[in-house]
Amino acid sequence: AAAAPAGGTGAGAGGGPRGRLTRGELDAMAEGVYKQACETRPWAAISDPTPDLGWYEPSCSFEDWDHKAVQVELGQGIAYITLNRPDSSNALDAAMFCGLADAVFNLHERKDIRCVVFSGVGKLLCGGADPKFDGCFARRRQPPKVERHLAQLRERAVQAGALPAEDDAGLGGLLQAKFWYTMNSLPQFSIALVNGSAIGDGVGLLACVDMTIAVSSAFFSLPAVRDGLVPSFVAPYLVAKVGPGFAKYMIASGMTLTAAEMQSAGLISELVSDVAEGHKKVAEICEVLTACGPRSVEASKKLVVGVGGQPIDEGVMFFTAALLAMVTVSDESRDGMVCVQLRKPKPWEEKPITPLH
Repeated sequence: AAAAPAGGTGAGAGGGPRGRLTRGELDAMAEGVYKQACETRPWAAISDPTPDLGWYEPSCSFEDWDHKAVQVELGQGIAYITLNRPDSSNALDAAMFCGLADAVFNLHERKDIRCVVFSGVGKLLCGGADPKFDGCFARRRQPPKVERHLAQLRERAVQAGALPAEDDAGLGGLLQAKFWYTMNSLPQFSIALVNGSAIGDGVGLLACVDMTIAVSSAFFSLPAVRDGLVPSFVAPYLVAKVGPGFAKYMIASGMTLTAAEMQSAGLISELVSDVAEGHKKVAEICEVLTACGPRSVEASKKLVVGVGGQPIDEGVMFFTAALLAMVTVSDESRDGMVCVQLRKPKPWEEKPITPLH
């Protein structure tokens, strides 16, 4: 006759019926799995979507803002960032890039701001990069810790073959790439209110925000191929927004497309007749966002960036599980559940986002 299994036939190791575990054993197993996950970090198999903020330090805060090429307006829970070079078609030069970088880095530190609206003064949203711009916008001396960070970035770029060892000017391009990712990773819900046509990097701005409201008369183009170039730095965000098929069509042809065509492709969320109607749309979304936990909005954006384009494997499963666990035990989640039970407004609803226009 076959030998009886170790441990007997009538009871499991925990003293209960065979095959069952006690609550204490289950808790111990869960604790062990959690500790092992923390040690091995299996979600690290996919790229961490958390933005690197060590490569730049803003020259001013919103309270002592001193940029003329980029305007800033602040309201309760909302910020307006406006390109202000209408005489130059809002073309991006060093001064405008510095202003945008300062605005984006300030936004990453301003948890009280829940919505940010990007727009432009004049007939165009953005005419692309200024022809006189050499790509380097961070010319002023940065603090020592930032300089060390930039030196390490340059070293990694050289090792990866992204930058020739003797090419100091190429660092400007890397900083532009870092800027677009930092903007794409803003913790706030970001909106582009497109007041007019967008060319080149102006299209990149639309690809990096969460929602685009555009006047129906606007046109859009990525004409780099006409000059023997490619829009490398904004391409990842365009592909993520409209998919590789339409992105290839737009980038490789350099064609000028209508607002309706861009809405069909997915780059534009809403079409309006004029900017005034666009501001009404902004007010509508602000009313919706007021009901949303601001840190949950931030985590939702991180979730989408983290899983976008990834194969659905254990790395993605662990990443989503870890993010959910983090959000579930947050102060915002706890406060929200308490308020639901008490049938009272949640803390973030007590200060509604209040548009200025």
